[in-house]
Amino acid sequence: MATLWQIESVDGADTLRAFEPTEDEIAAAAPALARAYGDPHNSRMMGQAPGAFEPADVIAHMQRVRAAGGHPFLLERNRALAGDADFRNLSAGRGEIAILIADTGAQGRGLGTRFGWMLHAFAFQVLRLDRVYAAVIPENHGSRRLFQKLGYLPDDGDAARRHADEPSDLTLSLGRADFEAAWRAGGFDVRLTPR
Repeated sequence: MATLWQIESVDGADTLRAFEPTEDEIAAAAPALARAYGDPHNSRMMGQAPGAFEPADVIAHMQRVRAAGGHPFLLERNRALAGDADFRNLSAGRGEIAILIADTGAQGRGLGTRFGWMLHAFAFQVLRLDRVYAAVIPENHGSRRLFQKLGYLPDDGDAARRHADEPSDLTLSLGRADFEAAWRAGGFDVRLTPR
């Protein structure tokens, strides 16, 4: 198995950790993530029909991402599960990100953005990507703000549009140089280490 990575950041009273999980860690987190995926608000913001998700669905999703060469992550805040994320569709120095803060009450308060900075440090420093894409439904104002804070710009080019699930999806992208400039200006303290 390839090296698994973790990303840590301490911000005030919060210790944030994003880590590539083992199969056992995926199985342990799957029930909580299945509930989060099935939440009507979260389902709608992910562009999915509301419905019940089973832990097996979460496990299968993460296994598919990993089998296709992607990198699934679990997100923790002060050692409690906060959500998940992944980098997928990696090819020729490019990839796509998806991120979910599981608790709808914690959304829109900057937590996703903080995890976003951490995850993008991994994308550009460890994976050495040149560009990362995101696709969001127009109604997902929280994700749109998150990506805007990270420096993403609208991108309707063919490469970006390949990541859209629906014709109405908004596609965005962020290049390495733009991220690194924002990173230097922000003075973020993130530690990336193999597990």
